Amino acid sequence: QWYQRRVRQAVVSTQSTGEFSRRFLPESTDGEGPHWLKNLYFVYLLEMRALTKALPLWRVTEFYTGDTTEDEQTKMGVVGTVEKLLQCPDTFDEAELFKGPAAGEILGEFLTHFRNITSIMDCVTCDKCRLWGKIQIRGLGTALKILFSPGPVTELQLDRGEIQTIFNAFNQLSHSLHYVQEFRKQMETTSPHLPPSPNPFSGFGRNEL
Repeated sequence: QWYQRRVRQAVVSTQSTGEFSRRFLPESTDGEGPHWLKNLYFVYLLEMRALTKALPLWRVTEFYTGDTTEDEQTKMGVVGTVEKLLQCPDTFDEAELFKGPAAGEILGEFLTHFRNITSIMDCVTCDKCRLWGKIQIRGLGTALKILFSPGPVTELQLDRGEIQTIFNAFNQLSHSLHYVQEFRKQMETTSPHLPPSPNPFSGFGRNEL
């Protein structure tokens, strides 16, 4: 049984790294794969910044689960998790986005594209893909709402669905980036001549946006 389990894991791992290579290596994506991965990191940083910026809001938000003990545990878990995120390097500054003479026009174009993507998700035929796609889109929309709404963050009105989706979306992104690192390690083991992994966070610093 131990041997069969190791063989099964090896086969799954090989299939996974092969699919990862097909989707993201430069030679199999006309050079676009690394840009797609960098976009993944960018959204991760954006949502992490939104969650940490909203920490004062999470501290005063009441979480209702139907059980007062679970309500308190949920709030403690949310606040504790976001406080841990504050220990990460501060590499995203929303103040650097949408600034300058054409800021209004650029923001308008961005919101138009965002709404178009939201509409496209309704056309996805796979129920599971459509569900997770909508969670990601709404989670990103909630993050943008936190980052760019005027006034104190504690006065921001978020409904239950917005709170759920931003945390679910960030959780999925965290898992995705974990597997990116795992696939990279596996590929480096099986392909020792693989070029070194570039810094995925380069270009996202306060002075580089």
